[in-house]
Amino acid sequence: MKKLSFIPIILVLLLFGCEQKQNGALDTSKLEKVEQTGNATEEQLKRIPILYNVPSLKVGLDALPFEVKPPKDLPFDAMPLKMTIEDFKHDGKELRVDFMSISKNKDDDIIFMISVHNFKVEYAESLGEEVQITEGVAGYYNGSLSFEKDGIYYNIGYNNPNISEEQIKEDTIALAKQML
Repeated sequence: MKKLSFIPIILVLLLFGCEQKQNGALDTSKLEKVEQTGNATEEQLKRIPILYNVPSLKVGLDALPFEVKPPKDLPFDAMPLKMTIEDFKHDGKELRVDFMSISKNKDDDIIFMISVHNFKVEYAESLGEEVQITEGVAGYYNGSLSFEKDGIYYNIGYNNPNISEEQIKEDTIALAKQML
Protein backbone atom coordinates (compact mmCIF):
# COMPACT_ATOMS: atom_id res chain seq x y z
CA MET A 1 0.00 0.00 0.00
CA LYS A 2 2.89 2.39 0.70
CA LYS A 3 4.20 2.01 -2.87
CA LEU A 4 0.93 3.38 -4.24
CA SER A 5 1.26 6.60 -2.21
CA PHE A 6 4.43 7.48 -4.13
CA ILE A 7 2.69 7.35 -7.51
CA PRO A 8 0.64 10.57 -7.01
CA ILE A 9 3.76 12.38 -5.80
CA ILE A 10 5.72 11.29 -8.87
CA LEU A 11 2.85 12.33 -11.15
CA VAL A 12 2.66 15.78 -9.53
CA LEU A 13 6.42 16.26 -9.96
CA LEU A 14 6.27 15.17 -13.59
CA LEU A 15 3.35 17.50 -14.29
CA PHE A 16 5.14 20.39 -12.60
CA GLY A 17 8.23 19.76 -14.72
CA CYS A 18 6.14 19.70 -17.89
CA GLU A 19 4.34 22.88 -16.83
CA GLN A 20 7.66 24.73 -16.58
CA LYS A 21 8.30 24.18 -20.32
CA GLN A 22 4.69 24.75 -21.33
CA ASN A 23 4.33 28.12 -19.61
CA GLY A 24 6.75 29.49 -22.18
CA ALA A 25 9.15 31.16 -19.75
CA LEU A 26 12.85 30.78 -19.12
CA ASP A 27 13.77 28.72 -16.04
CA THR A 28 16.44 30.87 -14.35
CA SER A 29 16.92 28.63 -11.31
CA LYS A 30 20.32 27.30 -12.49
CA LEU A 31 21.47 30.35 -14.49
CA GLU A 32 23.85 33.08 -13.34
CA LYS A 33 22.38 36.57 -13.74
CA VAL A 34 24.98 39.12 -14.84
CA GLU A 35 24.52 42.31 -12.83
CA GLN A 36 24.58 45.49 -14.89
CA THR A 37 27.37 47.89 -14.03
CA GLY A 38 27.46 51.61 -14.59
CA ASN A 39 25.21 54.51 -13.75
CA ALA A 40 21.96 53.40 -15.42
CA THR A 41 18.74 54.50 -13.72
CA GLU A 42 16.08 52.03 -12.64
CA GLU A 43 14.00 52.98 -15.70
CA GLN A 44 16.94 52.47 -18.06
CA LEU A 45 17.70 49.08 -16.50
CA LYS A 46 14.14 47.93 -17.30
CA ARG A 47 14.90 48.47 -21.02
CA ILE A 48 18.21 46.61 -20.99
CA PRO A 49 17.88 42.84 -21.48
CA ILE A 50 18.83 40.68 -18.51
CA LEU A 51 21.95 38.68 -19.37
CA TYR A 52 22.46 35.17 -18.01
CA ASN A 53 25.69 33.20 -18.11
CA VAL A 54 25.06 29.50 -18.48
CA PRO A 55 27.18 27.04 -16.44
CA SER A 56 26.88 24.30 -19.09
CA LEU A 57 25.24 23.72 -22.44
CA LYS A 58 22.86 21.15 -20.94
CA VAL A 59 21.72 23.50 -18.16
CA GLY A 60 21.16 26.32 -20.66
CA LEU A 61 19.24 24.19 -23.15
CA ASP A 62 17.07 22.74 -20.37
CA ALA A 63 16.27 26.26 -19.10
CA LEU A 64 14.82 27.39 -22.44
CA PRO A 65 11.05 27.32 -23.03
CA PHE A 66 11.69 26.17 -26.62
CA GLU A 67 13.97 23.58 -28.19
CA VAL A 68 17.32 24.50 -29.72
CA LYS A 69 19.69 21.89 -31.13
CA PRO A 70 23.18 23.39 -31.41
CA PRO A 71 25.40 21.66 -33.97
CA LYS A 72 27.61 18.93 -32.57
CA ASP A 73 30.14 18.66 -35.42
CA LEU A 74 31.95 21.92 -36.13
CA PRO A 75 34.10 22.13 -39.28
CA PHE A 76 37.26 23.05 -37.36
CA ASP A 77 39.07 21.98 -34.17
CA ALA A 78 36.84 24.00 -31.84
CA MET A 79 36.67 24.93 -28.20
CA PRO A 80 33.41 23.80 -26.54
CA LEU A 81 30.41 26.01 -27.32
CA LYS A 82 29.76 28.78 -24.81
CA MET A 83 26.16 29.88 -24.29
CA THR A 84 24.51 33.05 -22.98
CA ILE A 85 20.84 33.97 -22.75
CA GLU A 86 19.29 37.45 -22.84
CA ASP A 87 15.78 38.14 -21.54
CA PHE A 88 14.47 41.19 -23.41
CA LYS A 89 11.20 41.80 -21.52
CA HIS A 90 12.42 40.62 -18.09
CA ASP A 91 9.67 37.97 -18.03
CA GLY A 92 11.54 35.01 -19.53
CA LYS A 93 9.45 35.01 -22.70
CA GLU A 94 11.34 37.05 -25.36
CA LEU A 95 14.80 35.52 -25.48
CA ARG A 96 17.99 35.64 -27.47
CA VAL A 97 20.34 32.70 -27.08
CA ASP A 98 23.92 33.07 -28.25
CA PHE A 99 26.38 30.25 -28.85
CA MET A 100 30.03 30.92 -29.61
CA SER A 101 33.19 28.95 -30.23
CA ILE A 102 36.69 29.69 -31.42
CA SER A 103 39.49 27.50 -32.72
CA LYS A 104 41.60 25.61 -30.18
CA ASN A 105 44.58 26.96 -32.12
CA LYS A 106 44.71 30.65 -31.14
CA ASP A 107 46.63 31.52 -34.34
CA ASP A 108 43.77 30.37 -36.60
CA ASP A 109 41.45 33.38 -36.04
CA ILE A 110 38.42 31.12 -36.54
CA ILE A 111 35.17 32.19 -34.90
CA PHE A 112 31.74 30.62 -34.97
CA MET A 113 28.58 32.26 -33.60
CA ILE A 114 24.87 31.45 -33.54
CA SER A 115 22.08 33.77 -32.38
CA VAL A 116 18.64 32.30 -31.80
CA HIS A 117 15.51 34.37 -31.05
CA ASN A 118 12.04 33.18 -30.14
CA PHE A 119 10.54 36.42 -31.45
CA LYS A 120 10.59 37.95 -34.92
CA VAL A 121 13.79 39.72 -35.84
CA GLU A 122 14.93 41.13 -39.15
CA TYR A 123 18.53 40.42 -40.02
CA ALA A 124 20.24 42.61 -42.59
CA GLU A 125 21.41 39.34 -44.12
CA SER A 126 17.83 38.58 -45.20
CA LEU A 127 18.69 40.69 -48.23
CA GLY A 128 21.20 38.03 -49.28
CA GLU A 129 21.04 35.05 -51.59
CA GLU A 130 18.23 32.58 -50.88
CA VAL A 131 19.57 29.09 -50.14
CA GLN A 132 17.76 25.82 -49.47
CA ILE A 133 18.77 24.34 -46.11
CA THR A 134 16.37 21.39 -45.94
CA GLU A 135 13.10 20.62 -47.64
CA GLY A 136 10.71 23.27 -46.40
CA VAL A 137 13.36 25.50 -44.81
CA ALA A 138 15.08 28.20 -46.83
CA GLY A 139 17.50 30.78 -45.55
CA TYR A 140 19.36 33.86 -46.72
CA TYR A 141 23.12 33.90 -47.02
CA ASN A 142 25.18 37.08 -47.15
CA GLY A 143 28.34 36.24 -45.23
CA SER A 144 26.15 34.74 -42.51
CA LEU A 145 23.06 32.55 -42.76
CA SER A 146 19.66 33.53 -41.36
CA PHE A 147 16.54 31.40 -41.37
CA GLU A 148 13.34 30.71 -39.45
CA LYS A 149 11.62 27.49 -38.43
CA ASP A 150 8.50 27.16 -36.28
CA GLY A 151 8.72 30.74 -34.98
CA ILE A 152 12.37 30.44 -33.97
CA TYR A 153 14.81 32.76 -35.79
CA TYR A 154 18.42 31.72 -36.36
CA ASN A 155 21.54 33.52 -37.54
CA ILE A 156 24.81 31.64 -38.04
CA GLY A 157 28.10 33.41 -38.55
CA TYR A 158 31.30 31.57 -39.37
CA ASN A 159 34.66 33.16 -40.13
CA ASN A 160 37.60 31.02 -41.16
CA PRO A 161 40.42 32.77 -43.06
CA ASN A 162 41.99 29.38 -43.88
CA ILE A 163 39.28 28.31 -46.37
CA SER A 164 37.47 29.79 -49.36
CA GLU A 165 34.27 31.87 -49.13
CA GLU A 166 32.45 29.08 -50.98
CA GLN A 167 33.62 26.50 -48.42
CA ILE A 168 32.51 28.80 -45.56
CA LYS A 169 29.06 29.03 -47.16
CA GLU A 170 28.84 25.21 -47.58
CA ASP A 171 30.01 24.65 -44.00
CA THR A 172 27.51 27.20 -42.65
CA ILE A 173 24.61 25.50 -44.46
CA ALA A 174 25.77 22.11 -43.15
CA LEU A 175 25.82 23.55 -39.61
CA ALA A 176 22.26 24.83 -40.06
CA LYS A 177 21.13 21.37 -41.18
CA GLN A 178 22.44 19.94 -37.89
CA MET A 179 20.18 22.37 -36.01
CA LEU A 180 16.97 21.36 -37.78
